[in-house]
Amino acid sequence: MAEGIGGKIQKTAVGILIGLLVIGFAVWGVSDVFTPQNKNAALSVGDVDISLPEFESDFRRELQARGRDSGQQLTNQEAFDQGIHTQILQRSLIEAVIALDANDLGIGVNRKTARELVKEIPTFQDPITNKFSEKKLDEVLMQNRITRATFENDIYKSLRRQQIVPAIIKGIEAPVAFAEDRYKFLTEQRKAQVLTLSEASVPAPQTPDDEVLKSYINQNAARYTAPQYRRVSLLRLEPVDLTPDIEVTEEQIKAAFDYKIELGELGSNETRSIIQITTSDEATAKQVVDRLNAGEDATAIATSLGLIAPITYTDVEADDIFDPETSKIGFSLEAGKAKSILGSLGNWYAVKVTAINTAQSPNYDDMKAEIKADLLKDLAEEKLYDITGEIEDAMTDGLTLEEISEKVGYGLASLDFIDRTGTSEDGIRLSGINRIPGIAEDETILIAIFTNDLGYQTDLFQTSTGGWASIRVDDIKDEVLRPFETVKDEAIAAWKTEKIDTSINDLMLDLASKAQTGVTLEEIAKEVGNGATLEDVVLVRSNPGTSTGGQVTVGILEGKVGDIKRGRGAVPLTRQIAKITDIIPNQDGLAGQFADVIQEQATNALSSDLQQAYQNAITKENPVQEYEANVRQTLGISEP
Repeated sequence: MAEGIGGKIQKTAVGILIGLLVIGFAVWGVSDVFTPQNKNAALSVGDVDISLPEFESDFRRELQARGRDSGQQLTNQEAFDQGIHTQILQRSLIEAVIALDANDLGIGVNRKTARELVKEIPTFQDPITNKFSEKKLDEVLMQNRITRATFENDIYKSLRRQQIVPAIIKGIEAPVAFAEDRYKFLTEQRKAQVLTLSEASVPAPQTPDDEVLKSYINQNAARYTAPQYRRVSLLRLEPVDLTPDIEVTEEQIKAAFDYKIELGELGSNETRSIIQITTSDEATAKQVVDRLNAGEDATAIATSLGLIAPITYTDVEADDIFDPETSKIGFSLEAGKAKSILGSLGNWYAVKVTAINTAQSPNYDDMKAEIKADLLKDLAEEKLYDITGEIEDAMTDGLTLEEISEKVGYGLASLDFIDRTGTSEDGIRLSGINRIPGIAEDETILIAIFTNDLGYQTDLFQTSTGGWASIRVDDIKDEVLRPFETVKDEAIAAWKTEKIDTSINDLMLDLASKAQTGVTLEEIAKEVGNGATLEDVVLVRSNPGTSTGGQVTVGILEGKVGDIKRGRGAVPLTRQIAKITDIIPNQDGLAGQFADVIQEQATNALSSDLQQAYQNAITKENPVQEYEANVRQTLGISEP
């Protein structure tokens, strides 16, 4: 889960934590083990379940993060088609494997250590004080729709991972000879003739009649089925709903500003850099002071007089200095000046101030708007607390949402039919406005809408933005095959595409058989004519290019001279037949910086192999099962 928050809390919070880890776990994949069990999980590793709510939360956060990065919000179907759900499950598998091993080894995490780690993350530090700020932490988590509990759990798992993984891969280094062999393997050239067949190489299919088309639609019903829609009554209160009715005075804003300065949340105190040299008597201390004031180096002075090494304080506040007398004199001298004092423990000190950073006071006018917004938010949350208490009492008394809405004076929203993604029947996504995310952006509300029974009025639950809500499902439109006329054109296009693809594939199989018997690709290309192109390609493993499809590329790189390879082309509705014509080994030596890079890559490859062996050892004792049907149902994806 941490990666799901993560490359990121500057993109998202937990990505910063994951950024601390130099681990190649991305090579692991989820085992293709499917079972028909109706378990409330997306994935199981032994007795450890990745629950559906946990998976859905990770999935939603991943989509939100990608949406912020790209400016486009993927639907669940689009994300599923791109395999994003598989990436989430891969990360969950890794977390489960490490958790199982950590439990067996009795590895825990000191909560103090976790807390100190959070304090060091720049994103959570106040931009003025450069110190950790609880407020900043809460703001960032809220912006990224992450609860405090989820974030703390991510930190815990990340720290456990840091204790496990380095112990597995520590000390691995590939021999130079291994790196040289890898270099030659990666840079070997493979030459091939490649015949590409496009849709122009086969006859265009005729438009099917309605009966054929209806049969095709029924065979591919999931593709032409409208999702379940629900009509909902929603009572929702957010802090931002209450702020327009709240007023704060200039005196309140100024008082809050002054209080934040007093607490150290705004501005910064004066800091100084100070050198302290310890002597045994006053005369020596004064001698040291004279030499310091003359500009001599403190370490050189201490060495020449046989004194212990100087103590250096850099950019410290007065309270950070151990000896109070040193602190007192250090914060009274001018920069560059030195003076001797009798310390609190009976030693004489020579103290010199080397630098002064003056206190920084924030400008009230610059901070006023932010302070006011914070005050309004705090007051709104207090008011919201009172209102939710009143709502809960009304629920206990059996009042309906309509009656509760009238009693508390806040409107009840009626949401016409929406699907699991928060999209209406006419395709409008309820994304919200300004700072208030709409239903489509609030996963907690969507979960409540699509997990509760018809007519059931829920208790109050917290929304992703700190508000409170209650819903009642008023009507349900079940999944249904869309009317024939509305999908007819779409189905015709899909039917024709499949027919063309099948025809090209059949043609490829026939022509590849001819090539196997010795007919040249030139002769085959001439025979096909329109829609057939022939080219010479050169591939290397380190950069195979994009001119050939994946299956053909692998065949060329793994085959022998004269072999015939076939498969899908690099673009849709194409097929390719390739003949390997030459294999050219790289005779260059491996040296210099390039040798270091290749050796590092070889080391990483060995590390990945070792990590895979580690995973296999854990999953041998704890079998992996993925519940694809549950995943599809949770995301609202129809069965294939």
